Amino acid sequence: MRIIAGRFKRRSLTSPSGNAIRPTTDRTRESMFNVITSRLDLEGAIVADLFCGSGSLGLEAYSRGASRIEFVDRESSSLSLARNNALTLDEHAPCRFIRSDARAWASSQPSATYDLILADPPYHAEGVDSLIDVMLPLLKADGLFILEHDRSLRLPQHAALEDVRTYGKTAVAIYHKTSTDVDA
Repeated sequence: MRIIAGRFKRRSLTSPSGNAIRPTTDRTRESMFNVITSRLDLEGAIVADLFCGSGSLGLEAYSRGASRIEFVDRESSSLSLARNNALTLDEHAPCRFIRSDARAWASSQPSATYDLILADPPYHAEGVDSLIDVMLPLLKADGLFILEHDRSLRLPQHAALEDVRTYGKTAVAIYHKTSTDVDA
């Protein structure tokens, strides 16, 4: 596993051992970030990486210019892996590591805080579709919520859904909070 682009391009990240964490493949991450960077300037962006696992999604955003990344996971082993990967890239990386369930974390956040929220929950987790309405209020105007999920999962229609891309067994849903949605 490696960083795809940006100032840390080609730098290796530690992959998790075992099957407890399913990291996003390099191919999927590259495609995902091509979509993200076509819609959002990551320079100076504030990013949240939920269900962070190895931290590869948040660290890719950091490599591409994000100014602050919050890694959220309820597993201390995941946070430790993400922290070690961040330190490997930059010992002064502007990262926070928060041990929490994503929904509980969201309820403690002020609205309109993030430019980009990345979520890669376990594929068989319940309530994945409920993340959409929980995370959208946390986005700034024109922010993106990216939800990676098993392609067999059928998410409900949502006004903020911009696109769904599939990569093998993985689907990536892109939700865009437009400036007209700010008060919604």
